[in-house]
Amino acid sequence: MRGVRIPELNEQLFAAAERVMAHDGVAGLTSRSITDEAGCAKGVLHNHFDGLDGFLAEFAVDRVRRAEDAVSGLPAQAGHLTVSGNLVGAALTVFGSGATQVAALITARPALAARVLTMLGPDGQPFGEIQAAFASYLRAEQELGRLPATTDADTVAFTLIGAVHHLFFTAGGSEPDPERVRGIVTTLLGDAHSQA
Repeated sequence: MRGVRIPELNEQLFAAAERVMAHDGVAGLTSRSITDEAGCAKGVLHNHFDGLDGFLAEFAVDRVRRAEDAVSGLPAQAGHLTVSGNLVGAALTVFGSGATQVAALITARPALAARVLTMLGPDGQPFGEIQAAFASYLRAEQELGRLPATTDADTVAFTLIGAVHHLFFTAGGSEPDPERVRGIVTTLLGDAHSQA
């Protein structure tokens, strides 16, 4: 039987895992390195999680959920600032430092990816909620007349997330260059960019 989960302990361990990855990379992630970094007893990962893999899966899911939460308010930004600025800011938030570490982790441990997708729910879509937030935002801007009614919000949202995801991976897992992201947004908005 596993121990009772303590949210503060979870976050302490998740933060420790981020620090270990920052200085030793994914290869440095061991039960001992994480608990040493967190200042916890050595067996805590095995007592509170399903071993190291269980811990890493929960860590990855937590960071995906944080990215979802970070952009969940995007539709409420409709009508404020510029459409392109809002999209660039949200895309950079999604692919910020937390995402770089999760992506590196899943890339280095392919078996972990299936576990994470299962934990994310029946759809198994880590970017599903994020894409939906972007599409909802674009539709809200259409209703305000800041984007043409002919703009395909779902396709623009899907393409933007996919393009920045690709940019992220081809940049070796570093945070995306804001100017490159701005260029992607400008291209996707096309003629609508002058209004956005």
